[in-house]
Amino acid sequence: MKAPDPRTLTRIPPVVTFASGAELLVRLNMAKSMTREGVRRLSKHPDWPFGPDRPYPYWELANADVMETEPFLRFFKKHPVDGRGPDKRPRAKKGS
Repeated sequence: MKAPDPRTLTRIPPVVTFASGAELLVRLNMAKSMTREGVRRLSKHPDWPFGPDRPYPYWELANADVMETEPFLRFFKKHPVDGRGPDKRPRAKKGS
């Protein structure tokens, strides 16, 4: 795996995937932690701006869906991620 270009670690990209968008949210301190699956789950929100019947399209790039970064970040500023927090209950033993 090649090392990332250092410029990509400080600049805002023009487009994001679900995975790179999750990383960007964490880097910008808009979420404590986030995964691509977390972003996918949040894309079910009624105000999500991307999709066929929404203001912004998903673009296909290198076999991945990408989203314009500006409306992506605007959505998360309007709908901050508070997360569910750490799981504090002990795990049930298997077979119980």
